[in-house]
Amino acid sequence: MRLGHVIYAVKDLDKAVKEWTQRGFTVEYGKRCKSHNAYIYFCEGPYIELVEGGGFSKVQRKLVSLRYGKALAQRFNDLAELPEGWACLCIEKDAGNLDGEVDYLRSIGIDGMYVKKGNRTDSKNRNLKYKCYYTYDYNMPFFMTYFEGTDPKPIDYMHPNGIRSISKVVFHTTKKYANTLRGLVRDDRLELIETFNTKIENVEFRR
Repeated sequence: MRLGHVIYAVKDLDKAVKEWTQRGFTVEYGKRCKSHNAYIYFCEGPYIELVEGGGFSKVQRKLVSLRYGKALAQRFNDLAELPEGWACLCIEKDAGNLDGEVDYLRSIGIDGMYVKKGNRTDSKNRNLKYKCYYTYDYNMPFFMTYFEGTDPKPIDYMHPNGIRSISKVVFHTTKKYANTLRGLVRDDRLELIETFNTKIENVEFRR
């Protein structure tokens, strides 16, 4: 598995899209209207997801709680309450399913919701399908398979500011979560540091 994408929490998505665009990045909304997230893709490696309100409106988070349980809703509520900045990570698998990984994570007490038929239609009308394991604790990265069929990443693309990819992410987390990630992830871009508090210390870019 590898580093899939990095989530940046924002309070006002439209304002954040404008700011990141002014910094020279190409940004696209997650969907055509009433989107709560936006994406900055690179031709290789992990991408960035700007997320407002944990990715859902307050009403939607309440519906998640009613349909899927309070534990899953709490993950998105925690994300919504974070100050603006780098928030959490997604770990990605090339293809297939997450059955083995989910069984392993649950066996060591990392519980979550396994979504086997995830999909979304993005702002360019591309239908992106994936499988995802949302860990209940947002301090632990969640897991997903790469998009099936359509690939939203550009080919041989450089952003207007000259940046081509993310070169490193420095992630602080607990000893248990760090050891779990070391056992699952093979990606030189991810640097793990064991601490008591979880945070993304830094994200570096390559031109």
